[in-house]
Amino acid sequence: MYRTLFTLLLLAVSGISMAGTLKIGDNVNVLAVRDAKIDLLSKSITFGAGEQAMIVRFDAPTNPGSANESQGRVTSDAWLLTFTPPLTGNFSLSTADPRTETDARKAAQHPQFALQNADGSSITLKKQHLDLPQSSLLTNYEDYLPASALAAQTSVIASQAPAAAKQTTAADKTTQTGSLSSVQSEFLKLDASQRKAFLRWALEL
Repeated sequence: MYRTLFTLLLLAVSGISMAGTLKIGDNVNVLAVRDAKIDLLSKSITFGAGEQAMIVRFDAPTNPGSANESQGRVTSDAWLLTFTPPLTGNFSLSTADPRTETDARKAAQHPQFALQNADGSSITLKKQHLDLPQSSLLTNYEDYLPASALAAQTSVIASQAPAAAKQTTAADKTTQTGSLSSVQSEFLKLDASQRKAFLRWALEL
């Protein structure tokens, strides 16, 4: 058990030195990211090694072609994206770039997200719809992120530890009970004088 936990922790530590930087495209609103460093000013996220997860929305001005920003914005439902980023270098997450209000609303109904390496090659991306409230003020989106593989393995090991300890304790009790029964059996084989002599010796009389 401890060897497995040590191996998982070693893998996690070895992955710290390797990191890919994700550039967030226009009209992508990041709601939550699992175990990653977010730079809001540069719209970038630094990921470590292994599978990553994030929750995003399509988010664009209601009328992209207008300079009047008071018309509001069009947003999609929340989507969970899972993927394995490159170990180093930059990659990007993009979505539709509508030019009209009609296009923006269509894009929000069926958002498409593309993940690409710096050379333009695609990165496999899994997308799952999340039925969550629209209000970001009342929702902690991090609660909807799946646990990482390391955290899941650690949780399993931790949950198994009490059961293993309980089984060990039960085995010890069984051994003790067996030993006691054996002593009792041997005691009953003695005759009266031998029992008295044994008790005087045991009680230091």
